[in-house]
Amino acid sequence: MGRSRWWERATARRATGNGNGRGHKVVVGYPVGGSVTLAFHASMLQLLAHEMPKGDGRLLAKVTHSQGLYVADNRNLLIQRLLETESDWLLQIDTDIEFPPTLIETLLDIAGSDKKILAASVPLGSYPTAAFMLTDKAGIWDGVPQIIGDVMECDGVATAVLLTHRSVFEDIADRHGQCWMHHIYLPSQANKPETAPRDFKFLSQGEDLAFCIRAKEAGHRIWCAYVPGLKHHKGRTLSHDEERTAAMVEGDHGVGQLVQEGVV
Repeated sequence: MGRSRWWERATARRATGNGNGRGHKVVVGYPVGGSVTLAFHASMLQLLAHEMPKGDGRLLAKVTHSQGLYVADNRNLLIQRLLETESDWLLQIDTDIEFPPTLIETLLDIAGSDKKILAASVPLGSYPTAAFMLTDKAGIWDGVPQIIGDVMECDGVATAVLLTHRSVFEDIADRHGQCWMHHIYLPSQANKPETAPRDFKFLSQGEDLAFCIRAKEAGHRIWCAYVPGLKHHKGRTLSHDEERTAAMVEGDHGVGQLVQEGVV
């Protein structure tokens, strides 16, 4: 099987010492299973309105989405699309997230030159943050109740808002192949030596924590940051009819111009 173009580019960058450079071009990708919230749609339009006037200085290289039944496959496809570009960062944003137009700049500033996996913290249902720590039991994680300081290191993060440098994906592919976001299944603690095969149980590590496990095995550290202006509409009805988010779209001059001119 022939080597892909992104693998050849990664090899060339490493050979010239440029594999870990701090590039600024960002691909924004979002997995979608069906509808998106109006709050997300409005936020994306405002992001475009913020980035497009910058010309060659814009940080946003591309917006792409992947749609399908399985979110892990959708996220894997977003990564493949990043690696087929010259951009250095993938910013994944879930379609129930409301975010400020300066999100890319904020995350790049926090990431600096040493943080290659950075999640912006949002509440996740019963979990107050997007950060998790491993316990002494395989496959069992503890949610972090509060982000200490502006940014803290953790063992795992949710992918609701996740900025990742391409070198992380390249390093995982070197070790495991292109299974960045595929689930990992671990034996359950409930299994005993005498457990029959038909009774054997497993713990599923979802795509986000599975990715974190592979990234840490490849030598990367994981960070979670508090970012103002983020809202997570998880568990709420889709916001198509919310008057506030409708006004957010209709009242923004830049967004109106983008829609009128057919840019989006």
